[in-house]
Amino acid sequence: MLSSLPDGLLTCVRAQLVRPRELSVRVGGAVCGMLNVRDPLDGLHRDLLQHREPYEVEWLLSTLFTPTRQEREACEVALPPVGIDAVAVGVLVTCLSAEALDCPVLYGHREAPVPVMPVVIERYVRLLHLDAGIHPLLLPILQGWGDEGVRLVLCSLARRSVWHPEQRAAMLLDLLQTMRARDAFRVEKIRFLTDFVGSYRPVGKPELRSALVNLVEAYHQDTEHPIFNQQLEHYQGENLRSRYCGPDVKAYRLAMAHALLTDLDCSSAML
Repeated sequence: MLSSLPDGLLTCVRAQLVRPRELSVRVGGAVCGMLNVRDPLDGLHRDLLQHREPYEVEWLLSTLFTPTRQEREACEVALPPVGIDAVAVGVLVTCLSAEALDCPVLYGHREAPVPVMPVVIERYVRLLHLDAGIHPLLLPILQGWGDEGVRLVLCSLARRSVWHPEQRAAMLLDLLQTMRARDAFRVEKIRFLTDFVGSYRPVGKPELRSALVNLVEAYHQDTEHPIFNQQLEHYQGENLRSRYCGPDVKAYRLAMAHALLTDLDCSSAML
């Protein structure tokens, strides 16, 4: 079965699943309430969890085992540009489930091994989106990127579903080329752009420019309240979503929006 997996992928995902984690007080309290224990680590034991319904196990452990951006990017080194197919995804889940993995979890001053149950592994692997490919339009520029660390981050971002439509892939390619030509490339801009496009779903550069202008204007129009705009807040992506918009967050978003507007204007001028 392992022959259907790219070299290193099993090792990479295993390492992510067993890395030490910390259980928050809020989640720990919820676990105690559901399992009727005084310490959540007493309830998160293999002998007890294997008798729970799969949906209960998933609920109990989902906050601990939801892939982070860093974990998705760490898998990129072992992924082919087209991703892996459904069969390989199934093989990966089966192999990891058979290993009976434990993960060290810290709660307060106590640490204990928590089993990584099969239902949790299946959910975690699914959320890694290992089956997502990179649009062929983007492959030449990404494969030729000089900095290997940056290249892996860009490849991970390019696998996001927002860049799958050809017109959006062409937009990303155009902006990457413009940033490189202007020596204005920054990974943070592409991260912000990916989340912004995922929230507002612009078809092309004109719609993207309009959405960025609207975001800037919304910030400037609301200077009295910590929540800048309820409607815009609802549509923000994971890195944009925040209940409160403090000065630092506002400054960051405005800086990213202005920088991308400059890139868009330069891109149009270069045509």
